[in-house]
Amino acid sequence: MTDVDLVKAKIDIVDFISEHIKLTKAGRNFKALCPFHGEKTPSFIISPERQSWHCFGACATGGDVISFLQKWENLEFVEALKILAQRAGVTLSSYQPTESSKLKDKLYEINHLSSEFFHFLLTSHKSGSRAREYLKSRGIKDEIVKTFTLGYAPDSWDSLLAFLTKKGYGSSDINTAGLLVRSDRGTYYDRFRGRLMFTLKDQRGNIIGFSGRLLDEGVYSERQRGAKYVNTSETPIYIKGNTLYGLDITKEAIKKEKEAVVVEGEFDLLSSFQSGVANIVAIKGSALTEGQTVLLRRFTENINLALDSDFAGSEAARRGIEIAEKGGLTVKVVELPYGKDPAECIEKDPYLWKKAVKEVVPVYDFIIKAAFTKYGKEGVVGKKKIGNEVIPFLSKIENPIILSHYVKDLSNKLQVTEESIELSIAQYVKKKEIPKEIKTAVSGSSREILLEEYLLSLIIQSDNPHEYIAAVMKILTFDDFNLSPVKKIMELLVGFLSSCKKFEVKKFGSLLTSEIAPAFDKAYLADRSNILSEKQIFEKELLHTCWEIKKMSLRRRINSISTKIKQSEEKKDEPSAKKTNEQLRDLLRQIREIEKTTQKA
Repeated sequence: MTDVDLVKAKIDIVDFISEHIKLTKAGRNFKALCPFHGEKTPSFIISPERQSWHCFGACATGGDVISFLQKWENLEFVEALKILAQRAGVTLSSYQPTESSKLKDKLYEINHLSSEFFHFLLTSHKSGSRAREYLKSRGIKDEIVKTFTLGYAPDSWDSLLAFLTKKGYGSSDINTAGLLVRSDRGTYYDRFRGRLMFTLKDQRGNIIGFSGRLLDEGVYSERQRGAKYVNTSETPIYIKGNTLYGLDITKEAIKKEKEAVVVEGEFDLLSSFQSGVANIVAIKGSALTEGQTVLLRRFTENINLALDSDFAGSEAARRGIEIAEKGGLTVKVVELPYGKDPAECIEKDPYLWKKAVKEVVPVYDFIIKAAFTKYGKEGVVGKKKIGNEVIPFLSKIENPIILSHYVKDLSNKLQVTEESIELSIAQYVKKKEIPKEIKTAVSGSSREILLEEYLLSLIIQSDNPHEYIAAVMKILTFDDFNLSPVKKIMELLVGFLSSCKKFEVKKFGSLLTSEIAPAFDKAYLADRSNILSEKQIFEKELLHTCWEIKKMSLRRRINSISTKIKQSEEKKDEPSAKKTNEQLRDLLRQIREIEKTTQKA
């Protein structure tokens, strides 16, 4: 048994995945909302027998416990194997890290040392005194500085570069970590200078990057000082749209409260955490991304937005709300009773913030209320502006009952008819629609794949694979299968069933190679309960699928022979042309007979 087989044998996939997402029993399998893309209907299936999973939704991928951890934590194969081996108590003997894995490890090391460097300067060095005073002025306590590993980057061109160079790292690797900027002359200098540093971590606590806030904003011009906030450039371990600041620390509070408060900036998060509202993350922007939504849904299905007071008027907010709702999240809004952001509100009185977090309102109620506050409802101009701001949000509502509720609510408040609101929504949708491309029919090759996978699925999920494989092979030959994995599985299946009285999935699975196992898992995990429940319907569907595959196989041969006929005619090879014409007529006859047979059925 290999290291990989030993690890997989010692870790039950259902137990492992259930630690990360909620599973529901579905016959012999388990199902869940796919954790790797947003969805409202479960398409993620896990098989205890096969110790495998497959997403039948947007991902359309599957695998074993190792590949699940790879996707969950964005790891290389060897990284995931190491983690699981440690869990299973298995000592790996033969696996070496890939170059990509080595690079990621190096970037983590560089970021870890950089974080220590910044944190030391902030907490224990005289150069960090200005940053310490600034934090004090913002009411941030030492405990928070330590918990979130805040730091300070000195106002120097090469302090970090010099520090990391002494630690044995080259400027090229430090630059890859996103910590340097390359000048026009080809030299490097520190990206972060004279800034309060926020350490960015993934949900496992690995340091993936930094965000730096400028100190002494008024001393220089904007061009001289740079942007107020500067982030690590995107790297192999840091993608801004997949990062939630503070999640590594706040995820347990989010799970406990069963909801996450989403804020924009680091200070909003730090102030909230310090005030006692710990189920919080920061997105660094005005809108959630799909990656952040997928990440949040691992810990909760409810989010409360506490963003900029004017976020309701932005296109980014509309996209973010749409993404969150499509991702299966319930969205509500924290109405700030004071200040432009949570940090200002907390600075005024932490109680106001805690009260606001408890009294969240549905997102569309907030949007409507914010628009009326902003424009007022008196006069045609005010009503038009309110409509322009609210209609785009309402156009995204998919649930007809919820949509009807808000159409009625808005029409009452604007004192206009519901029909006018509905018409405005329809006009907005029509205006925004991208011209739809004419849908072409499913290509022959795509249909072949679907049919062959479907047939395999029907056979291996049936109550009597022995009987049905025999019926199938009376109609088809192995050469009729165009999809190589299905063809190989069918060959194995015929041989296996000829020597075994009972079809045992686990035993048969040991015969599958890594190249064909995914095709088998996809077929075995697909939900065919609606077909399998009625024997008569099932048998009719099985035979119909066989005949369709047979016809497609014959048509492939017809296309091949037609090419040969053309070549024979060009060469004026009459004997060859006559022979191939006879073959062509025979194939066409077979197709006509199949069509007659299927019509009678």
